[in-house]
Amino acid sequence: MISTILLIFGIVSIWFSLLITLVILFGAVYFLLTNIRPPKNHLDPLSDYPLVTIVVPAHNEEIVIQDTVKAILNMNYPREKMEILVFADNCDDATYARVHTILQQPEYEGYYLTKVIDRRGTGGKAGVLNDSLKIAHGDYLCVYDADAMPEQNALYFLMQRALEDPERYGAVFGRNKTRNYKRNFLTRCINLEIVTSQRIIHTGMW
Repeated sequence: MISTILLIFGIVSIWFSLLITLVILFGAVYFLLTNIRPPKNHLDPLSDYPLVTIVVPAHNEEIVIQDTVKAILNMNYPREKMEILVFADNCDDATYARVHTILQQPEYEGYYLTKVIDRRGTGGKAGVLNDSLKIAHGDYLCVYDADAMPEQNALYFLMQRALEDPERYGAVFGRNKTRNYKRNFLTRCINLEIVTSQRIIHTGMW
């Protein structure tokens, strides 16, 4: 009796999982077909350019932090509307010094505020975000990991979506890409996981 019940439960579970997969796949295809737009050669001005506080939590990220900060500084968004806070969180390497060197360069003047903070608190990334909320001046809070490299128009597209309905849209997010996906088998698997989750599962569920 018990084996029969388990067998029926197993069969129902398998078919139910297949049904969910097909529904998500259909949703992803529908989303793709209804949202294909030809690329524009220029970006239309936004209706508004709110002040955005960009927070970068970094713990011993001296190898990648300079590329990340440079990518953020070079984003296509008004400099006077970007507040950039880089937290060197309990670092025992040269993360703080490398960020400080970049922020002192004259080509990166004109931002609302750029600051690197030598943090010695607890809580890890969550602690950094809580600390940033206490000192942030922006209307929106944008968070990038220390190993991220946002594309030039990333902040523009995020704010474009947020401004469509500010009363309803409390948060927006973009897709991630694996920079070094060609390096080895593991990075290719990570890239496949990201592509599957963000371009198929997320859009299909939406």
